[in-house]
Amino acid sequence: MSKSVTYETPDYVEPALDAVARSLREAAELTKGLSEDASAVLASAAADVARMVEKQGKQAVRATRSVTRQASKKVRRHPIASIAAALAATATVIGLISARRNHRNAAS
Repeated sequence: MSKSVTYETPDYVEPALDAVARSLREAAELTKGLSEDASAVLASAAADVARMVEKQGKQAVRATRSVTRQASKKVRRHPIASIAAALAATATVIGLISARRNHRNAAS
């Protein structure tokens, strides 16, 4: 796993955060005429969601870096076993794809 993956992790979260924030802002706008308290609650909720997503993004980056370091160490310690595992995984994926195609063809 490359280092670029660890730096890109928060970008995956950003579109969801934007959608939630946009929805909460729209809800806050709709409630302005009803109650200032409702608008304040929604604004607070939007801020809470933003903080939570930022925290989760940071935790995901740390976890990804940790897993990457551990995997890298294991590959360096056991290169032949790592190659064998990668080949076995590749063969498994190819077998699953082949089985799925055969299943689709038989169903047609």
